[in-house]
Amino acid sequence: MPATRAQLRPRQKRRLRLQRQQLRCCGCLVLAGLAVVAFVVMAGRMRGWLETRRQARLQAEAYHFPLELEVEGRQFLRYQLVPITLRLQDPQGRPLVTDQPPVMTVWFNGEPVTTVGNLQKLQPRYRRDKQDYVCNWPVPWMAKPGTYLVQARTELKNPAEWRWAEEPTESRAITKPKPPPEPEGEVLCTAQAMIEVVQRTPPPFPVGTCFATWEMDFPNGPVTKPRGGKGDWRAIVDWCEYMGADTLLFRGAYTSTAAGALSRKQSFIQANLNAVPALAAEAHHRGLRFGAWAIAYETLPFGTNAGKPPYQYAQDISRSTGQTKELEFISLLDQQRPQDLAAFAAQMQADPNVDFIGLDYMRSDRGGYEMTDAFTGDMPVELPLNWPRFTQKQRWQFMATKIEKEWQTDRNFYDQWNWWRAHKGAEIVQGIIQQAQLRKPLFIFVLSWRHGEQHGQDPAMFNDAGAAALLPMLYQMPSKQHFEWTMKSWADYMTPGQANLAPGDQVDYFWHQKSLNPAGPELMYQRLMEAQKRMIYQDKPVGLFWHDISRAAVKGRLGPYPGSEWALAGAAAFSQLRQAWAVYPLRVTLAPLPAKARFGIPLRARVTVENLSKARIDDVSLRLEQTAGVKPSGPGRKTIPSLGPGEKIEVPLDAVITMPNGARANRFMVCLRLDWPPKDYGKAFRNDLPTTFLLMQYVQVSASGR
Repeated sequence: MPATRAQLRPRQKRRLRLQRQQLRCCGCLVLAGLAVVAFVVMAGRMRGWLETRRQARLQAEAYHFPLELEVEGRQFLRYQLVPITLRLQDPQGRPLVTDQPPVMTVWFNGEPVTTVGNLQKLQPRYRRDKQDYVCNWPVPWMAKPGTYLVQARTELKNPAEWRWAEEPTESRAITKPKPPPEPEGEVLCTAQAMIEVVQRTPPPFPVGTCFATWEMDFPNGPVTKPRGGKGDWRAIVDWCEYMGADTLLFRGAYTSTAAGALSRKQSFIQANLNAVPALAAEAHHRGLRFGAWAIAYETLPFGTNAGKPPYQYAQDISRSTGQTKELEFISLLDQQRPQDLAAFAAQMQADPNVDFIGLDYMRSDRGGYEMTDAFTGDMPVELPLNWPRFTQKQRWQFMATKIEKEWQTDRNFYDQWNWWRAHKGAEIVQGIIQQAQLRKPLFIFVLSWRHGEQHGQDPAMFNDAGAAALLPMLYQMPSKQHFEWTMKSWADYMTPGQANLAPGDQVDYFWHQKSLNPAGPELMYQRLMEAQKRMIYQDKPVGLFWHDISRAAVKGRLGPYPGSEWALAGAAAFSQLRQAWAVYPLRVTLAPLPAKARFGIPLRARVTVENLSKARIDDVSLRLEQTAGVKPSGPGRKTIPSLGPGEKIEVPLDAVITMPNGARANRFMVCLRLDWPPKDYGKAFRNDLPTTFLLMQYVQVSASGR
C-alpha cells in the first residue's frame, strides 16, 4: 500500500513537490503552444478573409468594359487565318450572352478591308465552353503587308452603370457631385486589336535559270537523241545540252500501282526513285544542276484506288442522289501524305547531286467534300440557320451545289472555298519544309488559269509558306483568247517581289491548236516570250522551263514537227530570257528574215554579236542548226577569231529551203547557234551557264516557189 504524504520523509516530500511543479509547467507550455498554433491559424484565416474582402472590393471598384477583342498572335503570313476572340460582359465583369453579338471589321490605312468572299463584316460565333465569341479573318488574296486594325462596337443601354462613366474620385472628394445628365443619342463602346500582316521576301534565285524536264518513267529502252540516232538514259542529258538548259528536273516520286500494289511503307513507285542518284550524278558530271519532284496529291491510275496506300482519299457526292464516290486525289486532310512527302524531300536533300526539290499537283481536285466541316468551321461563311441539324449527306450536297452549280451566282462562297483550299495547301507545304528540315530550294508547279486560284493554289501563299520558285504551267490553252486572258490575270495580280516565277510550256501539238501558221513550236516560242514580258507588271520571271524531254524523245503529240524543233523553240526562248537579264557576256541579235522565201534560193541570215564584257572573247562560233527542210548554203558555219571588249560584229550566214512540205503549211524553222568558250567573264555575268545562244525564225515558202 503506498505511503501517505504524512508518512513521507522531508526529502521525499520536497521531490514530490518539484515533480508536481514540473508537470504543471509542461501543461502550461502545451497550452501556450496550442494557443500559438490557434493564433497562427486564425491569423492565416483572417489574412485570407481580409484578402478576399480586398479582392471583392477591388472587383467591385474595377473598371470593366462591355467588350474586349483579342487576336491570338500578332504577325500573320498571307496564307493564314487570323483567330479573333470577342468577349462581352456586364458592369460587374460577368460574361454576357446575346443573339446579336457585335460584328467585327478590319481596317487598313483608315479604310475598311474587304477580304475573301467580298466580306467586310465578320459575324462571330458563340463558344459555350468559353463563354465568348470567335471568328477567323482570312488574310485577303495578295494582301499588302502592314498593320491592320480589327474593331468591334456595341451600344451602351445604361452608361451610368459603368464605373468609368462616373466623375473622377478627386472631384467627389472636393464637392458633392451633381447627378450626371442623361446622355443624348447613342452611347457606343469600341474595342480594337492589331494584326500585323507580313510577307516572306522571296529568297535570292539565280536569274536566267532554264529548266528542261522529264516526266515519264525512267527509260529502260532506247531514247532518241536530239540530233538523231538512239542512246540509253544518258540521252536525257544530251537534250539538256542541246537546248542550253542549265538544270534537269526529273519526276522522282509518284504513287501508282502500274508496277504492283503499294503500301503504307512504300507509297511511291520505286523505278524513278532508284534512278535519281545516277541521273543526278550524270547531270553534275556534265555541268548541269539537277532537281527531283514528287506528285503530291494525285495518284494513278484514275478511277480506282485498289492497291494504293490506305490514305484518306477525296470524296465526291451526287447532288441529286447523294451517292458518294472516292476519288484518286488524296484528301488535304490526310495526315500521312505530308509525312511521306517530307520523307521524299529529306531523301533528296541527302543526295549531294540533287540541287532542287519540287512538288507537282500540290492541290486538291474536284470534289473534296470530306473537307466540308473543316471549311465551314474555319471560314466566316454564310450557312443556313439550321446547319447544325444537317446530316453529313445534306452538308456535302449543300457544298456540292454551291461549288458545282452556284459558283457563278454565289461567287463569294466559291471564293472562300478556293482561298481555304489554297490556305490548306500552303500550310502543308510549310509543314513539309519544317519536317524535312529542308535547306535546298523547293519549287512547285502551279496552274496558270486565274493564277491557280480556282484549283486552290496561290503564288503569294506558296511563297510565304517557303517555296523558293514557282513554275506556272502555260499548258492546255484552248485558244489565243484564253492565253491572252491568262497573261492579263497574272499581270493584274503579280507585282515585283511577290515570288520567283519560272513559267513554262509543254511539247503538245494538240494544245497549240494543231497550229500550222504559226507553226506549233513557233507558237510555243511566242507564248514563252509573251510570258517573259507580261506576267509580272514592270518585271520579268527569273527563269523558264520547257516540258518535257520524254514527249520529244519517246512519245508525244508532236504534229508534223520533229521533237528537236520543239526543243530549239524552247532553247531560243531560254536565250532571250538570259539576254533580257544580261547574264551573258554577249548580246546576240538576228535581223528579220524575209517574210517570204523561194525553194532553192539562199536566205541570208545576219547575226550581230556584241561583247558586253571587259574581257576578250576568242573562238566564237556561229553555225546553222539542222532543221526539217533547211540546209546550209555554203559552209554553214563561221568563226569569229576574237572579239574585244565592247566590240560588235555582224556575221552573215546563208541557208536554203530545199523542198515543200504541205503537212506543215510550208513553214520552216531557220535556227542558228552561237557558241563561245566557257570561262570567267566577270562578276556581272553568270559564268555557270551553258555558253550557247539560239536564234530562230520561221519562214513561209509559197507552194509555187515564187
